[in-house]
Amino acid sequence: MQQKKFEELFEGYLLNNLSDAEQQQLMELIQQGGHDDFLKEKIHEMLKGDYVADVMDKKQSDDILNYILSKPQTESKVVYLQTKRRKIILQSLFAAATIALLVVLGNSLFKQTTTPSIAPEAPAVAAQNTLIDFSGKQLVRLPDGSTVLLNDGSTLKYDQNSFDSKTREVTLTGEAYFDIKHNTDKPFIVHTGKVQTKVLGTAFNINARNSSDNIEVTVSRGKVQVGDVEKIYGVITPNQQIKVNKNTLSFEQNNVSAAIVTEWKSNYLILDDLNMAEAVSLIAQKYKVQILISNEKIKNCRITASFLNEEDLDHVLKVISSVIETEYHYSKAGVVILDGKGCE
Repeated sequence: MQQKKFEELFEGYLLNNLSDAEQQQLMELIQQGGHDDFLKEKIHEMLKGDYVADVMDKKQSDDILNYILSKPQTESKVVYLQTKRRKIILQSLFAAATIALLVVLGNSLFKQTTTPSIAPEAPAVAAQNTLIDFSGKQLVRLPDGSTVLLNDGSTLKYDQNSFDSKTREVTLTGEAYFDIKHNTDKPFIVHTGKVQTKVLGTAFNINARNSSDNIEVTVSRGKVQVGDVEKIYGVITPNQQIKVNKNTLSFEQNNVSAAIVTEWKSNYLILDDLNMAEAVSLIAQKYKVQILISNEKIKNCRITASFLNEEDLDHVLKVISSVIETEYHYSKAGVVILDGKGCE
């Protein structure tokens, strides 16, 4: 049933007749990684003919690639799952999708050369298109290895060239939790309207939703500087918050509970390149269940996964089991048992 729904959504996406909610549903299904074979088959079918540009335009290709990949294009990276077996699958898909995208661009440029009035402008536009944006509930991995967990209805944008400069800069609309890799030579700056949040390496939450008159910056770990182009409002440390009025730029600093401010993250399950011992601990804590690993070698397996839609325990266990080639069952006492050969 889910496969049929996915195929319908994918075909609707190619025809540009999906609603925003349906498009988000499609991208979330792509993230879950259960339909890679279908995507590969579709891409290969498109490559067999000369009609690729008529089926999938550049924006559609970019959207799908952004949801499949989460690291810089110079690396093989995966948004949702990243074990050896799945990485190989998605590397193949990435290669095919990249070829498809090149064919799309090639066909597009060929068509443009037959129309002299627009042909000279096309290369310049393509060369300047370095802006990358993410929207909706998802985990974003930035080129420097930092991660950003976007809350629902939020958007993150950055110029991919900015991470090659003296600073790392992004723009946020909505709410997000940042976990930034430490780099004293390249400060990390988050722009939210006129307010700038500057860090070297730390974890913090920014709430800049359009529905609120304020921008709230709360620190979980490390140290953060908040201000604008003219002045610094303050430097805050864990369990401190600076609240700035968007219109007047008046601000106040308070002691708060970062755990309460970031409670929205508790609905998500983020397994960011963890070994299975660490992953099992987080799963057991979230779902309040005891999980036993029958083979010590299973603990050596590593996994990266993002469950952002309040998936139930069985869904999580099925996905993980399929990736690290294990099986699970419940004991009479309700304990989850993981069996399998594990990883060396």
